Amino acid sequence: MTYQNELFNKLNFAEVEKEIKSNQKQFDFDIREYPIEIIAMKFNPSQQDPEIFIPDYQREFVWSEKQKSLFIESLLIGLPIPYLFVADIDESEDPYTEGNVEVIDGAQRVQTIYAYLNNQLTLTGMERLKILEDSKFSDLPPVRQRRFNRSTIRMIELKNVDEDARRLMFDRLNSGGTKLTDMEKWIGTKDSDFITFIRELALNEQFINMTPMPVSKERRRERTEYVLRFFAYRDRYLNFGKRSDGTRDNSVLGFLDDYINDMDQDFNEDKKNELQTQFTETLNFVENHFSNGFRKSATSKAVSRIRFEAMSVGSSLAMAENSEVLPTDTYWAYEDPDFLAMIRSDASNSRPKIKKRIEFVKNKLLGCEVNLEDEALTDAN
Repeated sequence: MTYQNELFNKLNFAEVEKEIKSNQKQFDFDIREYPIEIIAMKFNPSQQDPEIFIPDYQREFVWSEKQKSLFIESLLIGLPIPYLFVADIDESEDPYTEGNVEVIDGAQRVQTIYAYLNNQLTLTGMERLKILEDSKFSDLPPVRQRRFNRSTIRMIELKNVDEDARRLMFDRLNSGGTKLTDMEKWIGTKDSDFITFIRELALNEQFINMTPMPVSKERRRERTEYVLRFFAYRDRYLNFGKRSDGTRDNSVLGFLDDYINDMDQDFNEDKKNELQTQFTETLNFVENHFSNGFRKSATSKAVSRIRFEAMSVGSSLAMAENSEVLPTDTYWAYEDPDFLAMIRSDASNSRPKIKKRIEFVKNKLLGCEVNLEDEALTDAN
């Protein structure tokens, strides 16, 4: 008897079908074709509610200047471009972004298009169009600008796909489902008292109840990363963008990696007790004073990283400034359009935006004036 026959004899075909069907997602989709100019317009991150947005589970913007430039070169000379994958957001999942589309695959391309059309990208390392080396979009002849704006990219728009399925699809499209998350790498390569400590906090029952998330995120230690982000941003959000060696780096990965390395050196029993108190007091404060806790609504099935970071760190800093702080209302956490715009996923690794949303929460709780102006990122920061 062959191995294949032995395997078939062991399998219960009815159970196999049942398990496959229980895990299948119904992917209803449309294929659309948009001019580049329209894609940039709909993505524009300066808008309060951009129609096309990048979710918080996406990778940071990591393309090099040459990669961005070669993508633009491909568009200019008409090379085939892979489809963008986006998903329509239904009201039942998120009433604040109903009708908008979340980018599942294509964040790098969308951001590059926007940067180029807004003269935020200087082409470099060109291979075919060397004449455009060191040029920007505004340097193109007007007729070529118009033609570039009219060139189109195809987009597959998925419908009726929940967040768990979108994350699964993103994972498979980008890494074949095998790439480790940053948290998995840290936990897999580090064996320190601090890592053990944040893993233990991630198992806190109150914390689990206050941070619902898809099973796929739990399995990839996302909740442990939420704990890490709370401590890192609370301690040094004003230093985001600067590595410990003095170099500039606007990646969350670099920021968290520096924090872990420092904590591995400084972590002791006193520090553990201090952090434990901060964490517990923050959970109690949010649970007692925010009607939906970290959730965006009473029925939300997930809490985004950005919302969690802003609310947890802002609350903790407010308590540090005034241990008797007693907010009169917290409706703004769920209804204020300014705050909702701040916790969109686009540009989540920008220091001014991190500072703005954390201090918005802190100042709201303390009854202080809230600064809604965008802050320029300078060397003085």
